[in-house]
Amino acid sequence: MDVMDAMDAMDAINAIIAINAINAISAMDAIAALLPPVYVMLRAFYLGASTLILVIQAIPALRARFLAYGSRATSSDEDEPPIAPKQPSTYLDQLLDYLASFQVPHNYFTHFYILSVACSLYWAWQQWNLALKSAPSSMAWVLMLIQGGRRLAESYSYTSKSKSRMWIGHYILGLVFYLTINVAVWIEYDPRFCSHARQCTDSSRTMGLFEPKLNLVFPAILLFHGLQHMYHAYLYRLRSDNTTYQMPGHPTFPNLLCPHYTCEVMIYLLLSYLGAPASMRWNKTLLCATVFVAVNLGVTAAGTREWYVSRFGAEKMKRAKMMVPFVW
Repeated sequence: MDVMDAMDAMDAINAIIAINAINAISAMDAIAALLPPVYVMLRAFYLGASTLILVIQAIPALRARFLAYGSRATSSDEDEPPIAPKQPSTYLDQLLDYLASFQVPHNYFTHFYILSVACSLYWAWQQWNLALKSAPSSMAWVLMLIQGGRRLAESYSYTSKSKSRMWIGHYILGLVFYLTINVAVWIEYDPRFCSHARQCTDSSRTMGLFEPKLNLVFPAILLFHGLQHMYHAYLYRLRSDNTTYQMPGHPTFPNLLCPHYTCEVMIYLLLSYLGAPASMRWNKTLLCATVFVAVNLGVTAAGTREWYVSRFGAEKMKRAKMMVPFVW
């Protein structure tokens, strides 16, 4: 009887564990049902982060503490002694200074591209196992892998030995972006996460339907990759071949201060077009990511221009545009 009682007790315990596991799964399913679709959350993240950056840019006290990094966070005259910081006058100033004190080395940018390449390889493996393969999503994945791989190589080859730092919030936001962008390239093709994918997955598996788009957009993206790489190499030589900062003047971009940012935005914009499902003109998730890239780099370009003006004078910057030729 003792053995039978023990067995009954074990069966009762196993039954309780099974019931609790089922209840936990049901609770998770219920929570998941309440959440918006994954692609909606990705779009909300990109647009919300863009709005946050614009708000920080619009408030001088936040802009000076949280957006400036690299050369833009240093004095315009390296020979001048550093100016003693002002004592914070309010508790809010002290709080903002405390939050801004959490920084990481600027060369941690390399981590973004390590993560991007790792995510590209991981999701390629996952898509292969799930047979979730289509011409546009495959090409978008290839181009995303090229982007991460190229920038990773450049970060090792063209990174100067600067001691500049950046705010940790900037660093975390960059990690989250590269973590999610490698999901954005395929999420609208997966019927488990995106309802309209069920309508276009089958029709987008054939390469023939997308040959005109591939033949035009794919080479254009590679062209912008090449232009950006060329300018990154030029900026590195400009720094390494001179003892002080020099005003850039590449013959291919005579009146642009940040053409490498322009190339970055164009890469993601064309990727949004190339990676669109068959039933849609644009991949809206990637398009929202492009908005984030444009806002982030646009704000950085504005800071770069201010730094150039403080260093080289407003007269030399009079005709120079930041990212859009002849416009802005």
